[in-house]
Amino acid sequence: MPHTLSILAKARLPVMPHTARQVRALLASPRSTNAQLEAVLLCDPAATLALYRATERLRRGAVEELTGPAHALSLIGREAFRQAFEQLPEMRARPLHHILSPAFAYSQAAHAGWYAERIGRLMGFGHPVEMRVAALLQHPAVLALWTTDFEAAARATNAVRDGVGFSTAFTAELRRPLKEVNRLLAIEWSLPRLAREVAGDWDPASRLPQSVSLAVRLALVAAAGWPEAESRLHAEVLAGLLPHHHRDAEAWWHREAVAAARALHPYGYPLPARELILLPGGEEEVELPPLRKRQAAPASPSRPGLAEVLAEGLRRVQQTTGLGRVLLVMPDRERRQLRTRLALGLAADHPLRRLALPARRKHLFALLLAKPGAVWIRADNRERYAPYLEALPLDETAEKGFYAMSLHLQGRPLGVLYGDDGSLGATGFEAFQAAGRALLQSLEALRRQAA
Repeated sequence: MPHTLSILAKARLPVMPHTARQVRALLASPRSTNAQLEAVLLCDPAATLALYRATERLRRGAVEELTGPAHALSLIGREAFRQAFEQLPEMRARPLHHILSPAFAYSQAAHAGWYAERIGRLMGFGHPVEMRVAALLQHPAVLALWTTDFEAAARATNAVRDGVGFSTAFTAELRRPLKEVNRLLAIEWSLPRLAREVAGDWDPASRLPQSVSLAVRLALVAAAGWPEAESRLHAEVLAGLLPHHHRDAEAWWHREAVAAARALHPYGYPLPARELILLPGGEEEVELPPLRKRQAAPASPSRPGLAEVLAEGLRRVQQTTGLGRVLLVMPDRERRQLRTRLALGLAADHPLRRLALPARRKHLFALLLAKPGAVWIRADNRERYAPYLEALPLDETAEKGFYAMSLHLQGRPLGVLYGDDGSLGATGFEAFQAAGRALLQSLEALRRQAA
């Protein structure tokens, strides 16, 4: 079946039966609030999408400023929403193999929304519910494919469960890049501004779309069966994003998966937390079928994003040099400050994690960014570099010596790679520089793919 944009755009996404019952009961109750309706809608991408599309139809341009479903309901009123909601189909009864169902995609979207809101609240963003909506609606092409071509969506989902990259699997069925179709549908369906921004090419230095994008990937990894390498990689990225009081990002992720499972269980979704806990209901098996044994991927993995390339690059630096602590410092969007983008091996509350240095002041990192180069700070040259070290929050470990290297891509300063806490020496310094060059090669490959 040709998956043209016009066919996908006309998809009428069904709501979950539990959503239909809850929404109708709340609409019928004079004492119910918009906040109560919002809590239900945020668990079902089809219901939230219907509300936002109705809002755009009745109040053109209003979607740009919405902070959440409750806000949308206050703008168009309950009766207008009731009319739009009653036109939606309901998902059929629970299938025998729940993974091969739109409910699997809905579950992934609902978990992404849950993670996004929780991250938003921890980081103190102004509108965490707006982040939740953006994550909930981040893969409209996948939701539409389940409605327009069930078999194609099932094949892609099976491929993901067998180890094929998510983007690769759905791109093969859509016959167009998944990211491109998501972006076009986001425009066609008038998705909110943040959802469209995350679907496009956002600035990596912007924490808001970065947080939503990470939440979407956390849900994707969990839905794929918590593969060990990807779980570890995303936990490291999460650790670099969360506030310092969350020392164990992986434990936080698992706790939120459990909390999401308890909230989403009534909807009849497959739940990734099944592999982490026994859900309410005693020893009875939960509805998600046992995971099949993972096989080698029959197709190439999905294209990694910038966060994955950086995290994998830093892990490679650690592995090849034996350094205990590695971090990457990059300029902010305005290139006024140098901030820590990713850190491995540092305590969650270490000052280097919260680094914010003026980009044009006299310090070592600014000196390195001026031109390509690397330096090994040690006892016999520390005095010479002392004026450039005063601004850096160096602790006792760093005082023993460290490596630092500037990263330039296409002649443009990208950042500074830093490493310490190991047996420093000439061989290690060469390995550190080689790992830095390998990271640059990976970033250059990513740049060419995106061009």
